[in-house]
Amino acid sequence: MTNKANKKSKAVELDLDNCERLEHLKEVPKSRSSSITSIESDGSLQKSIKPPPMREFDDLKSFEAYLRDETWDNEFDYCHAHVMYYPPFIMKTVHNDFEKIKPSMNKKSRKFRRNLDHHVKKHLMAEMERCSGFKMDFDKVGLEDNPNMLKWIYEDTSNHGFDDDEAQRFHRQWKVHLEVSCNNENPMVEVDYQAIPILD
Repeated sequence: MTNKANKKSKAVELDLDNCERLEHLKEVPKSRSSSITSIESDGSLQKSIKPPPMREFDDLKSFEAYLRDETWDNEFDYCHAHVMYYPPFIMKTVHNDFEKIKPSMNKKSRKFRRNLDHHVKKHLMAEMERCSGFKMDFDKVGLEDNPNMLKWIYEDTSNHGFDDDEAQRFHRQWKVHLEVSCNNENPMVEVDYQAIPILD
């Protein structure tokens, strides 16, 4: 068996019904200290953290598996993922045949926007929460709508279901930033997910 085949066999399939909940927080991984830098401004030191490296995905399953894996690796509060995919409601409508995608299936269509909004709020966010193992409570913080693109911006600055004492003890406070966008040419959806630690 080749190395490549061996690596594939070690991957754990994503099962949304059996994703483990993150019951308790742990210490920040020691490897993260290399990402934290101190910047001197006005005579005082201020901590800053480099943005997490971005991982690109082209399907939802891989993206959700990445969120699950980051929780397993104790990096759930320091990750950045970008995924582009055709939403399930489009694939269902065209019976998984890309030739049947109509030119009107894009951000210009009110039906598409309504279905995408439903998909994001009822499916995408719920599945992200299930895969990550912690509570997500997104608030819509922005909307960018121009002739070429529609972008919804969400943010979660809650305690993610953990009590404040536990978060303070392990220095694990983070925010989740989510951007969902679509364009005026096709039904492709772009999702940008960032979990960023909040430094004291």
